[in-house]
Amino acid sequence: MNTVIIYSSKTGFTKKYAQWLKEELSCDCFPYEERRMVDFEKYQAVVFGSGCYVGRINKLGWLKKQLPKLRGKKLAVFFTGAMPPDAPDVRRLERENFTPGELELIRPFYLQGGLNYAAMNPIDRLLMAVFKKMLKSNAESSKERVMLQNIQESFDSTKRENLKPLEDYLKQ
Repeated sequence: MNTVIIYSSKTGFTKKYAQWLKEELSCDCFPYEERRMVDFEKYQAVVFGSGCYVGRINKLGWLKKQLPKLRGKKLAVFFTGAMPPDAPDVRRLERENFTPGELELIRPFYLQGGLNYAAMNPIDRLLMAVFKKMLKSNAESSKERVMLQNIQESFDSTKRENLKPLEDYLKQ
């Protein structure tokens, strides 16, 4: 299946997954900034990858605007974040970012990335500092204390094997 990947990556985790997927599928891959160069007519499958920020999949609105052009194609979205893949918030993010109708057309996949404070812009670092402070003052449950501990410093939880369900879906 002729596949194209378009990705937006602020801190590198989404880009890493996009590059691994490109290698596995031997397909075309474009950063979001080059999206206008993509001729969707050439592809049977379109994959969009982006990070999740403050409950939203970054740049997803762009893909949704392309849906009329993408009718009949296999569509997948992978989104990355710092939370573990079994976190309840993953399903909530899917429900809040996609309508039921969109979920009939687009298959979402969450891939754990991590935190890269060095690659964050100043606003994102400030938001994380506020979030840490808020968590610290309200960390009453063990879940909140673990979350606070996990976001103290940068970490990378990307693993090539996390792509397997997405790869399988695209190879069907």
